Amino acid sequence: MITGPTLLLTRPLAQSTAFLEDCRVRLDRPFPAVISPVLKVIPVGDVLDLCDSGTIVVTSANAVRCLADALKGKNVATVGEATAELAASFGAIANCLGETADAFLSRAHELSSPVLVARGVHARVDLAEALTTKGIPAKNAVIYDQIEKPLSSEALALLASSQPVIAPVFSPRSASLLGAYPINAPLTVLAMSAAVAKAWPIKAEIKVAERPDAVAMCDLVTELL
Repeated sequence: MITGPTLLLTRPLAQSTAFLEDCRVRLDRPFPAVISPVLKVIPVGDVLDLCDSGTIVVTSANAVRCLADALKGKNVATVGEATAELAASFGAIANCLGETADAFLSRAHELSSPVLVARGVHARVDLAEALTTKGIPAKNAVIYDQIEKPLSSEALALLASSQPVIAPVFSPRSASLLGAYPINAPLTVLAMSAAVAKAWPIKAEIKVAERPDAVAMCDLVTELL
């Protein structure tokens, strides 16, 4: 019989599945888990012409997947090493300039103009505006939206139970959405960053990852499970 806390994963399905597999490999034993995305990624806007862009900036795997093969041969600067690796898998000449927006902006002088920031509807930092303020002309291209998706009945039942739950939360918006549900279960929130922790709207035990990446989040999971 498998006992212990249940891991509640609320990222989009592909990302949650990959993260769960990483955690299971690290722990090398079974543990209970429920996947119930609170967001669904949908492409929006027109197909982009990337030919005139000196650098394409992306901050998430969602943006990379929306652009996909259009990135082949293009100079891509990312926030996050994992995002750079994914962009490279689509043929981009990808370079991570930092694991956070602030770190990225500190190396903004390395970007080749003109800069196009391919992003979602919801963003904590407007990188195009920040780059332009630093004297680096940049414009936004909103290419996807993350629309709210209701939790599954299994996830709702889990949160209503008295069983301990561990919830890795990877973005401020996910924190706001998940934290809006009624929660009775003893809940530990694993926040990817201080910004995510700040966005959590209700009282809970919160642990912040040492770095804003999936590996550090998996570190927290393995410590608690």
